[in-house]
Amino acid sequence: MKKIILVAMSVVLSSGPLLAQNLERLRKSSENIRIETGSLKQKSATTQYEIQPTPVLAQLIINFFKLLFSPNGDIEVTNPLTEVPQVEGTLDDDKSEEQYTEGETYKPIDPADLQEPPADQQPGQPQQPPQYQQPPAGGGNGGTIPEDLKRKALEYFSANQDKIKNKNYIGIVDFTAHSSRARFYILNMQSGEVHAMRVAHGKGSDPDGDGYATKFSNVPESKASSLGFYLTGALYTGSHGKSMRLLGQSSTNSNALSRAVVLHESAYVREANMTQGRSFGCLAVSTTEIRTALNTLSGGALIYAGLSGSEF
Repeated sequence: MKKIILVAMSVVLSSGPLLAQNLERLRKSSENIRIETGSLKQKSATTQYEIQPTPVLAQLIINFFKLLFSPNGDIEVTNPLTEVPQVEGTLDDDKSEEQYTEGETYKPIDPADLQEPPADQQPGQPQQPPQYQQPPAGGGNGGTIPEDLKRKALEYFSANQDKIKNKNYIGIVDFTAHSSRARFYILNMQSGEVHAMRVAHGKGSDPDGDGYATKFSNVPESKASSLGFYLTGALYTGSHGKSMRLLGQSSTNSNALSRAVVLHESAYVREANMTQGRSFGCLAVSTTEIRTALNTLSGGALIYAGLSGSEF
């Protein structure tokens, strides 16, 4: 037994230096591992920084997928980074929503109701055609269509000639602008002249009533405006007076007809520097502008409702 103990002690004592050497080797190895790991972390951080999208690009990507996977046309954007403009008042909202019944006969518009009333003019001054009128005072951007919206509308116009019956005019709505601004543009395709007017957006698109539309939907009862391309349909006299059907051509506005989203005249929209009343999703214009809108855009014209400065 004593011999066994002596042998074991001898082995332990002789292996001590060897164990110490191995431990020292492991310690140095671990230091090298830490150094290499730090290097990898630094490299990884650099790689992540290189591929990380900018906030603007990230938001564009997010908005693209929102549109791609949103069959109901539910789109929400942030308010533009501007203060609400000074206005001379706020008009009341729409009080009633028109219903659409397929196959129902609606009262036609009397052609006389589409004739422009004589303009008050000084003697000797020639009368200017309605579609060439300059925008009213306080008309936002002076009748200049945002270039990105104009480009998208013209591209759609060129690619869908067989569907567009009225090729003389295009309507373009910029829902980025405040409702007090003239943001509904009618472009004369022959002369290139532009007529701008005010237009309402839906109550569901502007829940806080600040005059900016930030939510858009294709869902019935949403009371929201819808983005996308429209073709104009039948003229009729409805509960809001002179009106025109709108036929949605995009996935974001395909329910426009069944939702009774139309272009109509309204007392809650005026050609003045005021926050306009909110519709139930319709493109409501003033009683002084409805004739111009219907005369130029009836009969299968293109209307594009979008957001300047975005992919929508």
